[in-house]
Amino acid sequence: MSNNSQKILAKIKSQKIAPRCRVIFLAKNYGIWVLAILAIFLAGIFLGNLVVDLISAEWEIFGRFPGGRLNFLRETISIFWLVGLAAAFVFAFFLFRKTKRGYRLGALTLTGIIFIASFAGGVSLFSTPFPDQIHELHSQNFPPRFDSARWMNPTEGFLFGEIVECGDTLLILNAIDNSIWSIDILRARISKMVELRVGERVRVIGLKLDGNNFTAEFIRPGELRRFKLPRFIGQ
Repeated sequence: MSNNSQKILAKIKSQKIAPRCRVIFLAKNYGIWVLAILAIFLAGIFLGNLVVDLISAEWEIFGRFPGGRLNFLRETISIFWLVGLAAAFVFAFFLFRKTKRGYRLGALTLTGIIFIASFAGGVSLFSTPFPDQIHELHSQNFPPRFDSARWMNPTEGFLFGEIVECGDTLLILNAIDNSIWSIDILRARISKMVELRVGERVRVIGLKLDGNNFTAEFIRPGELRRFKLPRFIGQ
């Protein structure tokens, strides 16, 4: 017997090391895989909600958003999705590192595999109510990012209110501060989600003229609207 073998045997005896039960070993291994798969599905949900929010964003008014482009991104991208995605991704990465073959993969390769698996996992859940339930939970526990006060600033070119009269080229708006505005909509780009009718709440981007006269460049729905995930994948 070699010196190394004798040293190993001596260490086993001195530390009273005993072989682990196979059942415990298998339970631990399967447990790691289950947690890793759950982490991938969570990452997929966070990624899916983030992507849908980006798709739902009003990119056509990116350069004219109240508060500037940084505020546009703040109202569009939830930190919750980003932090959740990063945490689930890192958790999955380290769990896969502990699997039988995961430790052999390079960091970039494993990162790519987890990203693809997360995307596939997220897509597989798009047709279920679970992602929307997570989004609803988010809405209930985090303050709304939509700031209606920013949209009532006529001197900066923003109006927010309810339509009280509507014609082909002219719109009368009762703003949220109860002021009445006459708005030229002849050259306005009107969102497909807006129905120009009495009682409709809208956001208007344009230019203030004299008095309470306004010319519109964009007319958007009164509230930010989000794509429904099942519709997004063409269910």
